[in-house]
Amino acid sequence: MAGALARKIGATPALDAIEVRDSDALIAKLLQELRIYLPAVNKHLMVKLADFKKVLAMDYREAPGMPAKPLISELSRIIDRDIRSRFPGLSDNWNKEDLLRYLTEVFGPREIEVRAEPYRRGSGLALRGFFCRAEVSKKSKFLIFLNSAHPPAVVAATFGHELGHYIYGSMVAETSTFNAFIEGSLAGHLNDESELFADCLVALSAYDHDTLSRIAAADAGSRADRWVVLFKEVHRLIDSRYHLNLSPGRLANVSRISYLTAMVHFFKLRRALHQLTGI
Repeated sequence: MAGALARKIGATPALDAIEVRDSDALIAKLLQELRIYLPAVNKHLMVKLADFKKVLAMDYREAPGMPAKPLISELSRIIDRDIRSRFPGLSDNWNKEDLLRYLTEVFGPREIEVRAEPYRRGSGLALRGFFCRAEVSKKSKFLIFLNSAHPPAVVAATFGHELGHYIYGSMVAETSTFNAFIEGSLAGHLNDESELFADCLVALSAYDHDTLSRIAAADAGSRADRWVVLFKEVHRLIDSRYHLNLSPGRLANVSRISYLTAMVHFFKLRRALHQLTGI
């Protein structure tokens, strides 16, 4: 089963990189399929579209920040052994106190603390969350801040990303005070091992082998249409499992493009991890 899936997913390597000159046409098709119409494009939208274009064009297998195979393999084992098996249904709600206590025991010494508030003013939605390592009341803390103004699926993905930073810090013996923000841009993560490792936790958790197999079954048709078919199937599965509806009228266009970029980013990363390591 795993071998067949590997052959299916790896059967069309050209799909994993898109010529820059082709990405504009693909973006137009995807936006049309999702009924994202842009009668006027402002500076903010241009930034989001540029990020989307970079994500589409990159062959994730060659991303400069791709973690080494041993790190990816260990992360996969951690997800299966310490997270998924002990906390079933976690994809619906990452923020569980039992999980935080357990991860602190396994990957400490810093205690995990989560704070979530809605940030909407000005460019508030550009911020999805951040973490910092700090001393609070004489305790060593790993503080995770989440912008709960985003849809629950986005908040959960951000939470998973920040937990990825926590685990990465334990694996590479990172002890310094540090903070990192996760915002709307994801193309920059492709050059940073710590950011891409954190994204790997989300990608591996969201797309198990069964999900990959179902998406791979949609991998048919001409090269021009294949990405559109795949991403429509990815969106269908993500919406059914995580309730991320990109239909018109629910979200502002700038947010819809931002979330679409994240969905594509995590899927392409998951495909690359499977192709590189078989995980």
